[in-house]
Amino acid sequence: MTTKKEWLIAAILTFVTLCAWVVFDILHTRSKVEIPPKTQEIIEPINPQFNTDGL
Repeated sequence: MTTKKEWLIAAILTFVTLCAWVVFDILHTRSKVEIPPKTQEIIEPINPQFNTDGL
């Protein structure tokens, strides 16, 4: 049979685990990945306007 003390310990451990999970997830999300300038130039969107004067 479980006592209230065991439930309290389980609840505290669960809370600490969830807090650590959230903190590490935020830190992981905030880490910035540097994109090299050449790659940035290649992945820029093209102009959607069609130049009819060139035809």
